[in-house]
Amino acid sequence: MLSAAMHGGLGWVAFGAFWGLLALLALAELWRPLHVGVDEPAGRIAGNIGLGLVNAGLGLALPLSTVLPAAWAHRHGVGLMNSEPLPYAIALAATLLLRNLATWMVHRASHAAPLLWRVHRVHHADVRLDLSTGFRNHPLELAYVAPWLAAFTIAFGLDPATLAAYEATAIGFSLWTHANVRLPVSADRWLRLLFVTPAMHHVHHSSRRTETDSNYGDVFSFWDRLFGTYRPLGESEVKAVRFGLGDAFDREAPSFVRQLAGPFEAPERRGS
Repeated sequence: MLSAAMHGGLGWVAFGAFWGLLALLALAELWRPLHVGVDEPAGRIAGNIGLGLVNAGLGLALPLSTVLPAAWAHRHGVGLMNSEPLPYAIALAATLLLRNLATWMVHRASHAAPLLWRVHRVHHADVRLDLSTGFRNHPLELAYVAPWLAAFTIAFGLDPATLAAYEATAIGFSLWTHANVRLPVSADRWLRLLFVTPAMHHVHHSSRRTETDSNYGDVFSFWDRLFGTYRPLGESEVKAVRFGLGDAFDREAPSFVRQLAGPFEAPERRGS
């Protein structure tokens, strides 16, 4: 009873934190926007939120979280870190780093593999970037992302408690990195030494392929630096970035129905 009450309480805390962060970032977008004077296609935000609601529904109906596979592996002693007892500090650090690396790897694969790109390109078809873009993912992405993350979690025996905190944090970072928020240049420069900032991630949404295929990080920035996919742009260059896919597919970006059909459309021409 007590355990269930505690879990319920944590759920409400997470729920409140999510909406609180959403409200704060929405105010920040109004106060210090990075991109100004950009046309807003009719229905774009509604279409993005529609995709987010579909994914949220699937997340409630299906066991998609990495916490459940981690708990199973921990109970059965499966996975590298479950084979021998480790100091908690090491297990915590290793879980954070490996879990984030797993996301970086599948994100990069989503750009490199044509079949995966047909699904992932729906996220990149948005012609403007703001909080709502963080919700814009095709539900089919779960079909390959969730099994990959679960297998990775079990293979390495990642710590369940640390994963629970990480997953909640990653949701917040998805909102933060897509937000149309301009940080002071010095703050952005120092933050991105460790974390992904909005200006850094906005480069990833450029319609130019050389920029789209860079800055894959979602929480930590160092994997891109380590693997040579980090591409910094100055603030004026980021402000001049054109978002979207750079072809006729962009005209359908606001349409919820058309984006659901996006993976089944003919592949678009990707620019240089």
